[in-house]
Amino acid sequence: MPVKIQSIKSRRGAPWTLAELKQLGKKPDSVLARRFRRTLKAIASMREQRRVLFRAPRRRWTAREILQLGRKSDSELARRLARSRADVRQQRIALHVPPLIRRSSFKAWTRAEEKLLGRLSDDILARQFNRTLESVKVHRSKLGIPVVNPRRRNWTPAEDNLLGTAPDHEIARQLGRSLGVVRERRRRLGRRNPFAIPRWTSAEDLKLGKSPDRTTAEQLRRSLSGVKSRRWKLKIPPWRPRL
Repeated sequence: MPVKIQSIKSRRGAPWTLAELKQLGKKPDSVLARRFRRTLKAIASMREQRRVLFRAPRRRWTAREILQLGRKSDSELARRLARSRADVRQQRIALHVPPLIRRSSFKAWTRAEEKLLGRLSDDILARQFNRTLESVKVHRSKLGIPVVNPRRRNWTPAEDNLLGTAPDHEIARQLGRSLGVVRERRRRLGRRNPFAIPRWTSAEDLKLGKSPDRTTAEQLRRSLSGVKSRRWKLKIPPWRPRL
């Protein structure tokens, strides 16, 4: 006999039966929707109300499926094998299978490019060569070149010349080195950082809150956000005009 569950019905108006409720979570919602002649939304709503989770059974990879990894794109193979793209990608990476590179977009590697592998970080070379990051990693590994270590990499004259010409964090990003390494190298060479924000003096602190922040910023030649941040840090109330 049909059993009503909190008066929730499908779009067709039919009450839920015990047999239907027992099937929730055992099959995909789409399968149950067709079987029970209910809407997908009604199936999902009732399953969530009863706190029933659907866990898809994990399919084992067959030898035939594994042979197709890397021969087609992950998304294309996922559609063909009725698997998720994440499942295909995870299996390919676990088996160390490089991704498919379309011939139309394939560019032959030059000697000049290969000489830079392992000297600069993969992401910097990818942007410089106009290649994907994954293709750079795959080709470097194929040649047996270890990944670059920014701390052990020797500095070149060209890199030294960049120090002090832009903020340290920008130089670090361009060279693929850490901020600390760039800052340490610049100081060792005696290069000052013209982009560094000068420390606040006690005389400057005394001017905070005595006039509008914008006026104080112009007087001290600092940014408006810097003045506000410093005032808030010292818990100085903003300037208010006297009435």
